[in-house]
Amino acid sequence: MAIQLSKQQQQYLGAGAVLFCAFSFGYVRFFWLPISQSKAELVDKIAQIEAKITKAEAQASRLKRLQDELASLNQQAVEAEKRLPKSKSVPEILLALSRLAQKGRVTLQTFSPGPQKSQQYFTELSYPMTVKGSYHNIGRFFAAVALEERIFNVKDVVYPSAGGDGEITVTFTLLTYQYKG
Repeated sequence: MAIQLSKQQQQYLGAGAVLFCAFSFGYVRFFWLPISQSKAELVDKIAQIEAKITKAEAQASRLKRLQDELASLNQQAVEAEKRLPKSKSVPEILLALSRLAQKGRVTLQTFSPGPQKSQQYFTELSYPMTVKGSYHNIGRFFAAVALEERIFNVKDVVYPSAGGDGEITVTFTLLTYQYKG
């Protein structure tokens, strides 16, 4: 059974098909493609933002560890500066030695600044000294000096023979160091 259309019905059908095609073209061209394009751009932006968020979260998780590490390094720097200070601090050296001499029952007789020797990272400060006490007390004094928090070295030690009272006067050079940083 074949459908017979009149000339006018065929014209309406043709006009409808042309209008449908024109509407479809306009819909796709002016509505669907721009929205699809903006959707794709938004999806890309979302992906970029999510990547930035992931990176920021990774950095934030490292922040606590880095802060802890920084605090630890600062503490180590403080401890290192106690052992190798940046200043000469002769009064502090003299106070420490006086305290050690008193504990060790020896007498500091002389303490004078000596020559300085510059090294790459530090300056070696020397102090010629004379102490008086018994042989064992002077040995304990040297041991206490070696165990001090600040770095001290003793060199050029001269032990004379003991006098009648059992005390000796020992001369030596005390070395300490100053950081150049």
